[in-house]
Amino acid sequence: MKKLFYSSLALFLLVIIFLLAYNFAFKTNINDATSPEVKKEDPDTSSSGFGKETPINPASSVENPINENLLTATIANDGNIYYYSLDDKAFKKANLEGKDKVTLLSNLPAKVLRVVWSPKNDSALVLLENSPYPRWHLAVFSTKTLSPLKPEITRATWNNLGDKIYYLFKNASGDSSLNKSNPDGSDWKEIAGVDKKEYFLEAVPQSNTVSLWNKPNALEESLFTTFDSETKKSTPIFKGRFGGDYLWSPNGEKVLVSSSAQKGTPLTLGIINKSGGQFQALTIPTFISKVVWSKDNNRLFYALPGGLDNATLPNDYYAKNLASQDTFWQIDLTTGKSTRILELSDINQSFDSTDLRLSPKEDILFFTDRQTGRLYKIDL
Repeated sequence: MKKLFYSSLALFLLVIIFLLAYNFAFKTNINDATSPEVKKEDPDTSSSGFGKETPINPASSVENPINENLLTATIANDGNIYYYSLDDKAFKKANLEGKDKVTLLSNLPAKVLRVVWSPKNDSALVLLENSPYPRWHLAVFSTKTLSPLKPEITRATWNNLGDKIYYLFKNASGDSSLNKSNPDGSDWKEIAGVDKKEYFLEAVPQSNTVSLWNKPNALEESLFTTFDSETKKSTPIFKGRFGGDYLWSPNGEKVLVSSSAQKGTPLTLGIINKSGGQFQALTIPTFISKVVWSKDNNRLFYALPGGLDNATLPNDYYAKNLASQDTFWQIDLTTGKSTRILELSDINQSFDSTDLRLSPKEDILFFTDRQTGRLYKIDL
């Protein structure tokens, strides 16, 4: 009898174990989110409508304060937006809400290709379409005047005070030089001779120095050099990487670098000190045109481009006018922590941002969409 009892008990336990095992296996295959049949999408790589031809509703958390196509908007310390309106063919200013518009200068004689605002926003260097080559002009808003500069000037920028300009001058033989002059081109002085490559230039903040680097090219080594505009001394700062583009911190102590380690490899951000040392890789794949420094030099606000797979960057992005699909972030450089400025659920439109700017209180991020020429803002 005992034998029969134990045999029945053992059989009963085996049945219970089988049922439990079967139930567990079935439940796992059907409902486990990590099973092959049910996969969770990565929010950064899932489809969000980019490239579709159907209209997309405006983003709910991104506002368009100025309903105009514009060029090179900048945000001044006086709390105004300064911009060139492509619709009205006029320089204008408006408050941060896009209201109280004032026309600064209108009826320009040709198409505006580029604008470089003075530090005080009371004037601008303006590149106008011209035959046979585009020509730089000086716009002064207090007098509402537009004066041509030397036709041989190929690129120009302001010094930190706004009382001088730095420019590249190409003579008839094709040789170039770096020069300094008054904004109207008078009292010019040569700082240094340069070769026949195309160069970018930017004043080094809080100094009499100007920085110069060859136009970013993924297949060409970048050479970043500074020149003292008084002593004319040149100082090589950084080299050895490719496709380099640069952005000085507000205090002039650090430089943000967008570059790649080898020819044609992906671009990422890094930071160097003002002497070119202490390279710190940030492993953020974006362009200098999609980044802005905070006033305290400790944070970067940036747009992270998507949709540029298999492109040679930065070459294809500009030469082929590719459109990126951006998400918006900030990084604390003291901790290395990156956080989203805007959740994906708040973006219902594709943005290809450029010319990022912060409001004086750093509570609003502004950017221009390359594809539409419209200015947008995000409350921080």
